[in-house]
Amino acid sequence: MKFASCLLGIGLIVSLVSLTKPVFETQPVSYATLKENFRNPPNTARPKLYWWWLNGYVDTVRLKQELVAIKNAGLGGVDLFEIGLPPASDPNRIIPAGPAFMGDTSLRLINMAVREAGKLGLEVGLNMASSWNAGGSWVKPQHAAKTIYFSKVNLKGAGNQPLRLPFPTITPDKSGKPRPIAYRADGKPAYYEEIAVIALPAGQRNGLDTAKIVNVSAYFDPKTEQLNWKAPAGAWDIYRYICSNSGEQLIRPTPNSAGPIIDHFDSTATRMHVMYFIDRLKPLLGDFRQSPLKNLYLASYEAKEFTWTATLPAAFRQLHGYDLYKFLPAVFNKDWYQPQVAETFQFDFNKTLSELMINNHYRKAREICNAHGLQIISESGGPGHMHHIPVETLKALGALDVPRGEFWYKRPYFLENDKDSLVDMVWLVKEIAAGSRIYKRGIVEEEAFTSYQDWQEGPLDLKPYADRAFCEGMNRLVIHGFTHNPAEMGYPGIAYFAGTHFNDRNAWWPKVKPFNDYLSRISAILQKTEFVADVLHYYGDNIPNLIPPKNTRFAIGPGYDYEVVNTEVLMRDLTVEKGEWVLPGVGRYKVLSIGTEGRTPPEVREKLTKLAAQGAKLVDRKPALPVLQSMNVVPDFSYADQKANPQHTPLDYIHYRSGAVDFYLIRNTTNQWVTRNGLFRQVNKTPEIWDPVSGNTVPVTVYKQQNGRIQLPVSLPPYGAYFVVFSNEKAPAHYDEIGYSGPHPPHLAFTPNGLTVLQNGTFTLKKGSGSQKINNAQPAMTLDGPWQLYFPEGWGAPKTATFPKLISWTQSDQPGIKYFSGMATYQKTFPYQPSTKNTENQRVYLDLGNLSEIGEVWLNNQPLGIVWTPPYRVDITDRVKTGTNTLKIEVANTWSNRLTGDGITGEKFTKTNITKANKNLVPWGQLPLIESGLLGPVTIQTVKTVR
Repeated sequence: MKFASCLLGIGLIVSLVSLTKPVFETQPVSYATLKENFRNPPNTARPKLYWWWLNGYVDTVRLKQELVAIKNAGLGGVDLFEIGLPPASDPNRIIPAGPAFMGDTSLRLINMAVREAGKLGLEVGLNMASSWNAGGSWVKPQHAAKTIYFSKVNLKGAGNQPLRLPFPTITPDKSGKPRPIAYRADGKPAYYEEIAVIALPAGQRNGLDTAKIVNVSAYFDPKTEQLNWKAPAGAWDIYRYICSNSGEQLIRPTPNSAGPIIDHFDSTATRMHVMYFIDRLKPLLGDFRQSPLKNLYLASYEAKEFTWTATLPAAFRQLHGYDLYKFLPAVFNKDWYQPQVAETFQFDFNKTLSELMINNHYRKAREICNAHGLQIISESGGPGHMHHIPVETLKALGALDVPRGEFWYKRPYFLENDKDSLVDMVWLVKEIAAGSRIYKRGIVEEEAFTSYQDWQEGPLDLKPYADRAFCEGMNRLVIHGFTHNPAEMGYPGIAYFAGTHFNDRNAWWPKVKPFNDYLSRISAILQKTEFVADVLHYYGDNIPNLIPPKNTRFAIGPGYDYEVVNTEVLMRDLTVEKGEWVLPGVGRYKVLSIGTEGRTPPEVREKLTKLAAQGAKLVDRKPALPVLQSMNVVPDFSYADQKANPQHTPLDYIHYRSGAVDFYLIRNTTNQWVTRNGLFRQVNKTPEIWDPVSGNTVPVTVYKQQNGRIQLPVSLPPYGAYFVVFSNEKAPAHYDEIGYSGPHPPHLAFTPNGLTVLQNGTFTLKKGSGSQKINNAQPAMTLDGPWQLYFPEGWGAPKTATFPKLISWTQSDQPGIKYFSGMATYQKTFPYQPSTKNTENQRVYLDLGNLSEIGEVWLNNQPLGIVWTPPYRVDITDRVKTGTNTLKIEVANTWSNRLTGDGITGEKFTKTNITKANKNLVPWGQLPLIESGLLGPVTIQTVKTVR
């Protein structure tokens, strides 16, 4: 008979003994280059988008228009992602079915989109399925996902009579439905392989002794289904195990593109699948190296059925030195075995599946793609707590060209064990960053802003989530997502079931570029610099071994950061130099911490013990902070009232370095101004502020060196963020510190025109033994009185309206304004007279107070830019004139209010497939209105600057 004991593929055998070579080495980038990249981010730093093609239905004219809109919005590319919809997301079926994915018509559309994107300099990726997981209509049974089935008969007493073992029943799937697999004429599956026949003492259900389990496969003839085994005396349970298809299908394919998912653990299935795409695309696109198509994408692995693959028994024996056949009953009944035996087997079984998936799917896909000039990107083995994850996560991420994770906007938290173990449901950033860094991949991509909050958010709402992800290591966003909208779909248009609806049908889209520039500037720095941490954390061996958000389950202490390393990289790369732990090309660390997340294999402990003997500090399952303190390693960044967990501290940070230039990205985690005296572990460096909102880079003019650290005031507006940069550039004249009353320094800003104190009061700037007092009284003129508003026609609002004072549109008595979504224009004339005759060292600002969601300002017909994040203010020093001035402000909100209004009034200003918000749960008419418009107070402020 033929059982599934075939040899492992050459690729897997090789991969188990030869480890992946690094492909990315961060070389120091000059200060001047970093500054230029910050001001004008390269395309590779600009966010990409999931470009959803719903139901595969495409309007070619709109495709071209959308790509132009994407380019003009300051974005860097798209991942073309065809997908279907759950019925509740299009109950009225307004989205027709397009052609079958990767069929001839589909290919022509993909080819056109790729080429049009290339003309605009946009990067393109293509998801390798109609939805996810990997698979499609072209997948044959031998390459489709597999599981294990068994039949059981009872044999009583000794004897030598042939015993018929029935073919196992193909059981229903997890939802109780028949499995959609192919069958032969005789009723058996089109694909199946025998695994083993196992005999065990009948009825034994506790403490099963493997010595009493007999592998009788050699006595079974699958053709006759007869077992010819001379059984010892007693009663026996005989199990016949086969491998066949699980029937798992694509999760959400388009109507004409359904099909099975592939066997993700079989290299031949992976090769078939990847080559199907390459062979279909290459005749149209030519040499991929010259094509805008840069990568193929394998979406997150979310298969649900129990997994088996034909080579698993051979791989198991090669990895662990014993056969798994006697443990097959443990697959279904772990409690039959002694707990330690079952646990050991399960660990080894999981490890085998992990190696098979990493090598036969992710590494194999990368090998094939690279040979054809493409990269492979994936959320390998994830995402997070919600799904069955069959791999060691860091190793799986390292098998890719570009690792990708994901984070959600307003996703619920996940309670692990008790009230103190609250972590995000889906926040896969620290893990992806660690995987990318230790495997030297260079890019840390994140599927960003996934959400169920349909059209309720704007850039300011999204910003804190991006900043948090940056402070965990993200350096490129893939925004989820931009839904393709054929012309007839109206506004806000069709949208995918999940995700922030980030496309050119959004009301605020014409003003979104500054937000994308902001994201790009931060990414540009983080992509070209190296992460700095004090502790290297070994997270052990486990399958899976998820890394939680930064400083949640694992933390060093306030002001310290850590890198995470796995067994493979530790064994391959880790060294000790001058008493420090070193991952060459990755980082240097003061302490290595062995965690409690997984096992520590003997070979790891042996290596760490030898390296520690060279003078490096090793902490084994204990806090690392006392050791750092004993070494006089002060916090890298610290301030009063600091905590480690970024959810409970006002300022969060991450530290990067390139050569002699250090970058600390600091973010305000609160919705209030925060100012603290920050202490940075830097010596004899010149500090600057690099502001990603404006692109300005300005000197810090209040700082001092003390005890191996530089102290300076860190002042950030609500949810603000900027880089504090330390370099060897020539230091300008500066003060040592600013004196103040109260627990913290005043709100202030370092600007191109000098230091600005943003609070009234008396403050003292100190320099050595001298000092300078600032009597800071900021004259402010409030623009009271009526405002003239202009609304676009066709959306229910009047053409013009007068507001006696500034209020939210939702407070209006007129339904057309109350429920208005879109862009309205405010106009006002006002007289201006300088508050003082001496205007030297003064700047004049127009402060809009508050607005929702984005505004753009003109003064005297001169554009002053877009404001989208606090403080909503523009410098009008060179634009305001004595006498009468004309002010114009355009404000755009979200689509949510008009959708709510249509739900309440029955009007039909909007058109969309989404009939209920928030995961199809909340009717539009029940969704609360969102404060909108220019809210004020609008003031003109004259501010002193100190040079």
